Amino acid sequence: MYFVAVVLLLQWGLVPRLLAQRSKSPSATLAWLWALLLFPGVGAILFLLIGNDRLQRKRLALVSALTRDLAGTSVAARSGAEATLGMPELEHLTGFPATGGNAVDVLDEGTSFFPVLMSTITEAQQHLHVLFYHWKDDRAGSDVLDVLVAAAQRGVKVRVLIDEIGSLSLRRSYFNRLIDAGGEFSFFRTFAPLQGRFHLNLRNHRKLLVADGKIALIGGMNVADTYWRCVKSPPYNDLALRLRGRVAAQLNEVFAQDWYFATGHELKDPALYPAAESVGDVRAQVVPGAPDNGLDEVQLTILALLHRARQTVRLMTPYFVPEYPMIAALQLAAMRGVDVAILVPAECDHFYLTHVMRSYYLDLLPYGVRILEYHPRMLHAKSITVDGQYLMSGSANMDPRSLRLNFELNVLLDSPEATRVVDALFEQGAADAHAVTIEAHQRRPLRDKIAEALFRPASALL
Repeated sequence: MYFVAVVLLLQWGLVPRLLAQRSKSPSATLAWLWALLLFPGVGAILFLLIGNDRLQRKRLALVSALTRDLAGTSVAARSGAEATLGMPELEHLTGFPATGGNAVDVLDEGTSFFPVLMSTITEAQQHLHVLFYHWKDDRAGSDVLDVLVAAAQRGVKVRVLIDEIGSLSLRRSYFNRLIDAGGEFSFFRTFAPLQGRFHLNLRNHRKLLVADGKIALIGGMNVADTYWRCVKSPPYNDLALRLRGRVAAQLNEVFAQDWYFATGHELKDPALYPAAESVGDVRAQVVPGAPDNGLDEVQLTILALLHRARQTVRLMTPYFVPEYPMIAALQLAAMRGVDVAILVPAECDHFYLTHVMRSYYLDLLPYGVRILEYHPRMLHAKSITVDGQYLMSGSANMDPRSLRLNFELNVLLDSPEATRVVDALFEQGAADAHAVTIEAHQRRPLRDKIAEALFRPASALL
């Protein structure tokens, strides 16, 4: 009897807390409400573990002092109004102004990304800041760790930050060699019961390396053989960017905020954020997405791009689970004559997401949006290009987890050259894909329609 009373008290006590979470979408709030009411006890426990947004308030308090301290030394304060990318609202949205004088290289495969990663580490002279979501104890992981240890041994200050949920099989002792060589390591610690953190759902999905505050690598690739070397399964088809110039110092600030949250140690040395000289003609806008506010920075930036599109939109994503504002923006772009094309994997690495994605096709196909399913490998690249001029790429997928729950990191570039390279990669992928038609999609097997109907309502929780 007492147990039943406790369960009911917990169940109904969490309902006001759920309804007070304004950052959740209406569909997510409704899904959690049904979970609490229909599954007493179990629903409450799940909500406490993966539905709670308490980290939002705590993280804001933690990083505010660091942000103020960096304001006087950061490149964000020095760059002024030299570059806006034609979208001044993004500075207010992201907290970073656009910077000019940057250079970018598109790294279209793990076979190009990892050699650049290794050489960047090898050539670093002062410090290396490394952040990944997933790091595996395999050949790729060992090779990257080896060069980091060598860098630390020659006097480079190496800091490595890994998401503990994304690298669940990795023990802290794996990085003992780095620590013994003078480097530093930490898990991101969203799930740290001793610190009052119980957030299994709030993960740091960012991928970032910054060398000497002047060179930065970002993208979708993690440190594992599936992104670089084929072991048992084919490597992922992925995308990364090498950035040089002032934007690298801004990206170093993003790492500093995450490091402070994880370790409590402030990285305030001005030498970490150098005023790099102009190295190119690329204008760049840092777009860090995080669940520590209700802004949905990545989604709003994509919406700003879609509303400005006049000729073409090319979107690559491994997980396409758009919210209604995104659906509406894609519909409107296609209806005003923009050639909108979306490249997605024919089969996701998470089977249920394949069905969730396909449940959205009829929201877009009738409006003229082209959907292409890529077959050869798991498409893991994340990018959007607009009108052959703008390119945004990074770690964020097109799903509620990336847009609302994860810590993500994208960069928006005004670079016709880089955009042209990524558009060419899109067309290469399109050549190995089949175009989904309304007629063929409506003829899909009944079992697929049932799976879509079952998984789509839960998409906000997946």
